[in-house]
Amino acid sequence: MANLMNENIHVSVIDDPVNTPEDPWEVEAYQRENLPSDPAQIFKFATYDIGHIAAEMEGRGLIDELNRMLLVQYFSAIEAYLSDRLIRLVLDDPKAMSALVKGNKEWVADKIEVVELASNPNAFRDWVHMRLRELMYHNFVKIDHYYRSALGSTIFPDEATKKALMGFVPVRHDCVHRYGRDHDGRERSLSKPDLERLSEALEGMVTHIEAAFARRGEAG
Repeated sequence: MANLMNENIHVSVIDDPVNTPEDPWEVEAYQRENLPSDPAQIFKFATYDIGHIAAEMEGRGLIDELNRMLLVQYFSAIEAYLSDRLIRLVLDDPKAMSALVKGNKEWVADKIEVVELASNPNAFRDWVHMRLRELMYHNFVKIDHYYRSALGSTIFPDEATKKALMGFVPVRHDCVHRYGRDHDGRERSLSKPDLERLSEALEGMVTHIEAAFARRGEAG
């Protein structure tokens, strides 16, 4: 609804958003049907581009602002990888799905309607998929529990990598939610070595998970 103060303004209605709402099920279906077959390869492409941009912009102005944006992009890449790899594993392997559900205390009280089960043979599978898509994949400690159940492996290759990544989590929060400033209003400063350390830690995580994924495939 709009209240026009000037009666001479001409208004044309192109479409009626009330009668043609966006169908959330179409969006969900697209995400469900277009999982990448190789999440690790997508991660490598994304992080290569981030590193290339960082190198090209080195020595120019606004480097702190750029580095904060690149840090957010690094997290976007790893969140997409962790999500796609876990969902792909669970949807493709009934044993992994069963292990994930049984090992997840947060889902103990959840229920699926009998009518839904009767009308949709994939109701349980779709429910698990939906719950996995709702997760915040930069919450590495929580996601680690999910991977331990489904994959039988931690996402951290070692304690040093875990410590490094956990140190960047609050920085990511401030870059996304506080425009690069901490709780006290101080600007977060990120250097090229900081980004390189983050990149190495994330690559170590992906390499570790992919190795565990490969071992699971060989054992199966």
